[in-house]
Amino acid sequence: MSALRLFLGVALPREWHRLLASLEADLRPGLRSRTTWPRPGNGHITLRFLGAVERERLEALGRALSGVAFGPFELGLAGAGRFPPRGAARVAWVGVGQGAARLAALAADIDTALAPLGFGPRERPYRPHLTLFRVRADAGDAWEQVLEKVARVSWPAHGVDAFTLWRSVPGPNGPKYTALAGFGATSLWRPSGGGGALGGAGSGATPGSPRG
Repeated sequence: MSALRLFLGVALPREWHRLLASLEADLRPGLRSRTTWPRPGNGHITLRFLGAVERERLEALGRALSGVAFGPFELGLAGAGRFPPRGAARVAWVGVGQGAARLAALAADIDTALAPLGFGPRERPYRPHLTLFRVRADAGDAWEQVLEKVARVSWPAHGVDAFTLWRSVPGPNGPKYTALAGFGATSLWRPSGGGGALGGAGSGATPGSPRG
């Protein structure tokens, strides 16, 4: 059977998608560097990239992820940066402030759940962030000024009570993401900032913006 390119992440609320679109409209025309931005609705916060996974392993993968226990929490974005911090830029990102420790704990629990299925340790430590755009050819833009502008954006808090298993399919206009399943929190408590993006464990799901 053919393999699927999969990753796990947290879907974004509509307001964050709107702010991402506004940042692109504001920043992209002034950049000399060649950049690529996520397709509308593709924005997410990655928890774990799984890579190519055979279709016959999906059932076992779903069972393992359904066993990840976590309580809902509030997520907030703050600050901005780039990878690498010096030299030619490759990625510009928005930082995670509130809820960063909870995201890291969830990512660690996911790693533990996936280890018996043969998914090895991460290549590098988990650093939660929201990718703003990728730099394909750095033309020496004033990145500090760009990032200062991004850091001034006020992002409303978002209540997280699920994470999503997504399939990524490459395309000429960037990858297309399809939500395969949502895995819900194991507590009935809900954060004050609003409901999470998805339904309960193992349910079909769509990201928090049209187009999946």
